[in-house]
Amino acid sequence: MIKCDICNKGITTKVPGLECRSCGKVVQASKACSGLNAKQLSALRNADRLDWTCEECHQNTPNRKSSFIIPEEDDEDNDVAVSDNSSGNCMIDTEKFLKDITAEMKKELEKKYNYLHNEKTHLELEMSSLKQYLRNIEQQRLDNVIEVIGIPKAKDENLVNISLKLAETLNMDRTQVVNITRVEGRNNQDGNIQVQFKHAENVSLWVRASKKEAVVVEQIISEAPVEVAKTKVIIRRALTKANKSLLWLAQQKLRPAYKYVWFQDGKVLLRKDDKSKPKVARSEADIEKLSALTEIIGQSSKR
Repeated sequence: MIKCDICNKGITTKVPGLECRSCGKVVQASKACSGLNAKQLSALRNADRLDWTCEECHQNTPNRKSSFIIPEEDDEDNDVAVSDNSSGNCMIDTEKFLKDITAEMKKELEKKYNYLHNEKTHLELEMSSLKQYLRNIEQQRLDNVIEVIGIPKAKDENLVNISLKLAETLNMDRTQVVNITRVEGRNNQDGNIQVQFKHAENVSLWVRASKKEAVVVEQIISEAPVEVAKTKVIIRRALTKANKSLLWLAQQKLRPAYKYVWFQDGKVLLRKDDKSKPKVARSEADIEKLSALTEIIGQSSKR
């Protein structure tokens, strides 16, 4: 391949050369190597009869003819082949670089995903704990309160007299009662009566007494309507709305698998029989797990 005597770069069809007709020096047809401007180079390319001499020979042989030197195709092909090979190596390096970058990005994204997933789980647990804490606080406010269900509301009812009758029927100390109110009912139904005591221990005493001694409406209201006179009066611990829903769900999902289902100390307790240890359910998720386990055990026993 012919090379430029100035820059030592190859002479190709894309970058042709100029030959000095005085000394035979060959240079690239560029401004840097030939010392000519773009218009002069264009004129030399388009007119074969114009002369060109290098700077050294210009004063001695100003009229010698110059011409462009265009090498044969083989030289250019070889040069292009070398160039293509270099380009190929460059492409291989680029692919490796992109693969490495992609792998690094994937690792970083996985780290961020795992971090965010763990944070989400942690926040969910904290939220669940906070909800349970608030539920417990709300329930603690009712620790010394019972609900009386089944006594119809009279036009001019006297709640104090009702509490006296209840205490007398159950043989309980009326002086422990500090307040008695009737809560508002839903769907035009009579609301329950809430009885508040001085101490939380009285709640257990009244609830146990009501289980031993059945109480009906006519024992509490002297002029009770005939249709409800024999209706049983239920006495139970007062629960928050959330805990009532939790207890109801447990009763619907887990009976008859569990003979006893009740609420105590901020949680639902379940017992299969008189001898078994009670299980604890603090949330709907706990009830669903127990329900699923009960179904699995039931299916296994059928096989």
